[in-house]
Amino acid sequence: ELFYGQMDRNWGPPGLPGIPLSNYGYDRQGLAIEIGTRDLRLSALATDLLDQTDSLGQTVHRYYFVHRLHLGLSRNLVIAPWEGIIVAGVGRNFETRYRNPLSVGYLANTIGLGDRSNVMLGVDVHWRAFQRSTLLAQLALDDFWYNNRERNRDRWALTLGATGPLGASIGWRLLYTQVSSLALRAFNPADNFTDGGVGIGRNFSDQDQLTLSATLPVRTSWLLAPEITFLRQGEGRINDPYPPPDETGARDAPALFIGVVERTLRFGLGISGRSGPFDLLASAGFHHVWNSEHVSGQTDDQFVGRIQATMGIGRDGVLR
Repeated sequence: ELFYGQMDRNWGPPGLPGIPLSNYGYDRQGLAIEIGTRDLRLSALATDLLDQTDSLGQTVHRYYFVHRLHLGLSRNLVIAPWEGIIVAGVGRNFETRYRNPLSVGYLANTIGLGDRSNVMLGVDVHWRAFQRSTLLAQLALDDFWYNNRERNRDRWALTLGATGPLGASIGWRLLYTQVSSLALRAFNPADNFTDGGVGIGRNFSDQDQLTLSATLPVRTSWLLAPEITFLRQGEGRINDPYPPPDETGARDAPALFIGVVERTLRFGLGISGRSGPFDLLASAGFHHVWNSEHVSGQTDDQFVGRIQATMGIGRDGVLR
């Protein structure tokens, strides 16, 4: 399959934005390829990112390349190693060596050529461990320094999950995700995993979240989805300046939760379905927030809602 254009993509467990690539932000233009079989499949996407301006007023060109190898080891186990690369620089272009879906860029470019482009390494795991339940995982290591280990703190992101049925018609899902305090950003802001200030995959650093949800069918074409979520957000932000690489910088930053931690408890309900030509997708939730806006002792209660209605009109005919 060869694709050029703009399409919604999410590389990660359902229910959360994927770490290397997601539909959190506006769908991006790109060239994508997928080749292989059901059990052995290579996927890749190359796309331009918005240019930035450095401190000297020079235009910094930015590109993103992500590729993944899907390995179906058995009927119950799938493993998919992947890699995402930010290429950025003044007068730089999207060099061919960064667009090779069969090459491990971290080995060829970072270690082999000493290039400091920001590389994220990861793996997805999908394991039907029990007859009716499935375990999911997505693990990522951001810009691993194989040398000068004393100058930088390791950065990571992960998602762990489990899904399964409850009775004859109810489904359940348990998800835990974490992004370390300095993940997804770099010493050079042009190397951040962002596009126009919005995350390419995740949009938040210094955060973890635990969600328990269920799905309940109603009649023939409607689905209810109650959920409860507990979220913690530190003061580290994906667009914040990165600490300098010295004895008072990145190595001394907390691995998780910088400053005052904001905590949110959410009780939510989603509904989706179809009636005639109308598709409806809606969610509503009550949020109780401790240390609101990272102010110790400040609490806040919020109601958050979203609704999307789509109408489709079609006409059938016979092509002669």
